[in-house]
Amino acid sequence: MSITAQEYAQRRQRTQEALRAEGFDAVVAFSDYKIYANVRYLTSYYIRFAGYEHTPGGYYVFGHCACLMGAAEHDEPVLRTDQTWDVLRAKDMSVYPDADGTSQLGRELGELIAKRGYKRVAIDNWFIFPARDYLEMTKAAPGVEFVGSTILSEVRRIKSPAEIALLRRAEEIADAAVQAGMNAVRPGATEYEIAMAAEMEMRRLGDMETAGSSIINAGVNSALGSAGPTREHVISANEWAFFDCLPRYEGYCGDIARMRWAGDPDDLPAELEELHAVTVAMNRAVVAAVRPGVTPRELDEISKGVAAEHGLRDLAIPLTGHATGLDIHDIPDYNGDDDPLRAGEVFTIEPCLLKAGVAGTRIEDVVLVTEDGNECLTTTPRGLFAQSPAEVAA
Repeated sequence: MSITAQEYAQRRQRTQEALRAEGFDAVVAFSDYKIYANVRYLTSYYIRFAGYEHTPGGYYVFGHCACLMGAAEHDEPVLRTDQTWDVLRAKDMSVYPDADGTSQLGRELGELIAKRGYKRVAIDNWFIFPARDYLEMTKAAPGVEFVGSTILSEVRRIKSPAEIALLRRAEEIADAAVQAGMNAVRPGATEYEIAMAAEMEMRRLGDMETAGSSIINAGVNSALGSAGPTREHVISANEWAFFDCLPRYEGYCGDIARMRWAGDPDDLPAELEELHAVTVAMNRAVVAAVRPGVTPRELDEISKGVAAEHGLRDLAIPLTGHATGLDIHDIPDYNGDDDPLRAGEVFTIEPCLLKAGVAGTRIEDVVLVTEDGNECLTTTPRGLFAQSPAEVAA
């Protein structure tokens, strides 16, 4: 493991300190097969699948796990997965010995909480905590105050040197993947073909399981913003391809977005040229402003301000970026967050302009907040054309 036993111990210590500071006796750190950072961060275990499983009580949807961590130093953390057939893997991966499976996740957590005498318990990822398990947990632990919280998500905001090294490698893979995809762009290729070039590179260099479904399309499909590739769309000489690639390396997520024009640069319409140029300008303005103390809201206003200067504010999507780590979308994002950034946070800068029925753009980089500014972890030039002077300069 790149994350050492010592670092897992430090994560536990920081979590327990945060619990005590906010008056909690324990936290139920919850994860599912998509949003899995909390439990993997504490235990190294994560869920891979979700679906229906039949039990004596009938069918239920599995795909959840939780780590119950008490605030007291002597409290031993507990890992439970609701994939009863995944117990051996959970025991093998978990850094804590008390790891097991149950088809009654909420009830077992409640019984443990009651047995240990906890009175005020945080639930992190309570937005997705299953109603069935919540009801069973509260029934098994009457009188306990359960509080929806992002306490562990906040602990995870500042990345350790080991995490930064993994994120740096994830972004190197993102660079390689988007370059492989852009190199496959040509008139006559399908969206699916260029997407496969990027997808194969992500898996060749990183984890088999990527951080999310890539957004790769071309022409008018790029105006949809988050569409996947199709086999039917054949790229023409007067279109560009849109790449948003999401690799993963030892669990940590990379992210990048770039564009590539399929035809002759001289044939690029002025409207599309402006869309791309303004998106690059939005990206650069935000990158230049990142430093400790600035807020995500302020960065968002900078991005939208550049779009407004060019009369394109109405085309800018609400999302300017988000933190990344073990989850691809983490805290903070830019939508109204007024918490000042701190050194050690890692997040994306991805302004996007979408003009319905015409085309869409996104230029995305991943940055690390440093003590005196930031480091951009992404290196692929932002230009539209391969090996052009503009691309080299970008």
